[in-house]
Amino acid sequence: MRLLGFILLFLPAVFFAQTSEVNISVIDSKTKETVPFANVQLGRQIKGVADEDGKVKFENVPYGKYRVVAEMLDSVVMEIEIKEPVKNLTLEIGSSIELEEVKVTTSFIKDERKTPVSVTKIDAKKIEEELGSRDIPMLLNATPGVYATQQGGGEGDSRMSVRGFSQRNVGVMIDGVPVNDMENGAVYWSNWFGLDVITGGIQVQRGLGATKISMPSVGGTINILTTGLSSKRKFTFKQEYGSGNLWRTSIGYNSGLLKNGWGVTLAASFKKTDGWVNGTPSVGGFYYAKVQKRMKNHLVSLSVFGAPQKHAQRSYNQKVQYWDSTEAKDLGATITSAPAYDKGIRFNEHWGVVSDDYKTMNTFRSRGQNIMAERLNYYNKTQVTLKDFWTINKKLSLSNIVYASIGKGGGTKLYNYSSAAKDENGQLDWDAVIRNNQEVSFFGQVQPTIDLNYSPTLLKSSNVLTSSVNNHYWVGYLGQLNYEINRNWTFSGGLDYRYYVGEHYRVITDLLGGDYFVNNTNMNTSSPMKKVGDKIAEYGYENQRLGFVQWAGAFGQIEFSGTRWSAFVNLTGNYNGYSGVDMFQKRQLDLGDTVLKIGVKDTINYNGQTYTSSSEGLKYNNTGYRWVPGGTIKVGANYILGERSNIYMNLGYLSRTPMYSNVVDNTYNNFFEEIQNEIIQAVEVGYNYKSKKLGFSVNAYFTNWKNKPFPYGLQVPNPNDPQQTIRVNVQGMDAIHMGVEVDGEWKIVKKLSLEGSLSLGDWKWNSSKTVVIPAYELQISFDAKGVHVGDAPQTMAALALRYEPIKRLYFKVQYQYFDRFYSDFNPFILNGANAGRDSWKAPGYGLLNFYAGYRYVIKNNYALLFNGSIVNTLGTQYISDALLSNTYGTGFDINSVGVMYGPGLRFNISIGLQF
Repeated sequence: MRLLGFILLFLPAVFFAQTSEVNISVIDSKTKETVPFANVQLGRQIKGVADEDGKVKFENVPYGKYRVVAEMLDSVVMEIEIKEPVKNLTLEIGSSIELEEVKVTTSFIKDERKTPVSVTKIDAKKIEEELGSRDIPMLLNATPGVYATQQGGGEGDSRMSVRGFSQRNVGVMIDGVPVNDMENGAVYWSNWFGLDVITGGIQVQRGLGATKISMPSVGGTINILTTGLSSKRKFTFKQEYGSGNLWRTSIGYNSGLLKNGWGVTLAASFKKTDGWVNGTPSVGGFYYAKVQKRMKNHLVSLSVFGAPQKHAQRSYNQKVQYWDSTEAKDLGATITSAPAYDKGIRFNEHWGVVSDDYKTMNTFRSRGQNIMAERLNYYNKTQVTLKDFWTINKKLSLSNIVYASIGKGGGTKLYNYSSAAKDENGQLDWDAVIRNNQEVSFFGQVQPTIDLNYSPTLLKSSNVLTSSVNNHYWVGYLGQLNYEINRNWTFSGGLDYRYYVGEHYRVITDLLGGDYFVNNTNMNTSSPMKKVGDKIAEYGYENQRLGFVQWAGAFGQIEFSGTRWSAFVNLTGNYNGYSGVDMFQKRQLDLGDTVLKIGVKDTINYNGQTYTSSSEGLKYNNTGYRWVPGGTIKVGANYILGERSNIYMNLGYLSRTPMYSNVVDNTYNNFFEEIQNEIIQAVEVGYNYKSKKLGFSVNAYFTNWKNKPFPYGLQVPNPNDPQQTIRVNVQGMDAIHMGVEVDGEWKIVKKLSLEGSLSLGDWKWNSSKTVVIPAYELQISFDAKGVHVGDAPQTMAALALRYEPIKRLYFKVQYQYFDRFYSDFNPFILNGANAGRDSWKAPGYGLLNFYAGYRYVIKNNYALLFNGSIVNTLGTQYISDALLSNTYGTGFDINSVGVMYGPGLRFNISIGLQF
């Protein structure tokens, strides 16, 4: 990736009569390898690009005092005085990643002092020290405004929020390519296992961010940058062991930049674990390959990566007493009768032991037993990216990215979980479930489960394992032109197109001892007898269906960068198309004056003609396309107060197109009646300070989110049939998120440093009204004005002390604190006696984490790396997720809340080899 640099003139004292030759070498501060193709600028106007060996030479440089800055993921600033004929200088920066190929599309902030947004950078060193085989979001909990949890505790099941906005409203990118689900905005972190092996840095831009493309995220943008070519050949090996009997092996190879311009990067990782939560084993792999070629003014790269995996899950929140009745009583819960409680925070109901000879996709060998997981996620998302970065001339460059993503997999569950046999511990009794599918007791006699209505010999299963399949096929193009108008002004603009098809259905994966299962929800097939591989449904949204999304966007940005002032104006527009196809509903026949719906058993007479399921012209139930425009405008300005500090301000207006899940009702495969854009208005101000020993930033933000939709529509009784429900979009639910954030680091002495963050939020709903749904003659009233938004703590703080007693040996102690955590809830229930009521507030909690490591250099660039971490060192028991719902009770207290507890003490140790 490309190294960007800027150097500002400092204390101009130039001796015009004498000049010097300045030789600069740019190296990686960690590996001491040279960094190729660095842009280096000396003073205000002297610029150059390092060669393949990381060297750049400036001639005829007047004597005087200058500031030189080199930057990639990190930057280095050095003040120098030139007063000799030849000046040799070495600059050490924090990464050897070549940013050039993605610099345009990533919107990676190069200089916080000139970019008017709130940003936190996480370098490869921090990732290596703190991640410890956790999901990437868990690393971000020390970042201002970010809250991440592991939810049920399954591998890759983490979720996060930024400034109180869920990750469905946070843009996530890998090398500038968006990865949020095109239908609902979700990010499934299990798809990205192993990404840490190739991650060179993460940048968290909170709020509007500096993203140029048509990606109107509300909470912020997280950009993960993968490693590029180093200047020399490199091989890495790492072996890890951790809690839950985790074993993980990772390898990597980097050819370095070869003389002919070629380069190759390869990486792979494999893990296997029993899981910290009971019954959550996981097996996963990761592969990555990248080929890069420099051809004159072009830098072309082709990369492919994926992470095939399967992991067992824990799906349901439960009342506090289910986990710990003593704590429930302390928190004020009323416990009258409880058939099951005090299970402990590691308990998981979704698994059980099965006979050793029973082997399926859902079985694992775990802790000496053959277990079978009822809830299993399995997936493989492969992403291929072709990039071309073309430097047309010194002022003009063009970036083109074409990418494709193919995801295949799903999640399993029992068709009828509530009726499944369980043992005395509350675990699934799989042998009993299988036996019940093979035999039944009738008047004291055991008989085979034969149903003569279907077959005289085959066994009829009453319960089966099914999988909700979610395949997707996604291609996209991202292009951007960058033009330097003059020394101060630059323009960039481009196109962003995405075409997405989501394929969804529920399929039988295991008949559990039987021969067939009866299901007749498909109106286009005649036989109700279903076997493994056949598609079925229990509810309308489980029908076999296709979801189509087209995203056509354009963007433009003009930037000004002066000695003290810098500013930008960004405009984007997008036009999104949505369409749905249902293959279980009766097919359609368009006759011009009417449309007939014909199932496999139907015979329809119309205008003297007879139509059946074999008539020509029948098509699957199709909504057609609905197109919705949207756009954004963002402006920002920054002013450098002096050598060490700057202030900034940004504001924006976003007309955000709705997600597919709020356009197409997937239960009936039709468009929602009320489809409107969300409106987001945001403003932010901030201050940054940076010296050799102290750096910190302070910012305040205000976000007004209007017309915030309820995911998948609000479920209400059908006015035409009270026994049925329908889903509707209710417009007019607004929320205001505002707060203050602080982030900083203090190098107390050479070997001791302190870093910390603080976030104080004030997130509240801001609507009280009655909304009319004309299509159904419905009136929906709610009063949520002034009620706190739930699902994330509104007070968050972190403090870390890092000590390096000798070179390459470190110890780090970190403390994180979370408070004012209101449970998640549906704000549309705030009416009548519940109007204006806050949701239940979970108790605050703090976590102590410990990290240590040592890099032992053998010789000739050979090094051994030892790392260890203990997360939640004190074994604190805490509630990490909470949901208020009438599933648990009808009040607004602890008796109506389901929770998940965060994991207890976990450790990870690793040994690595680099050469």
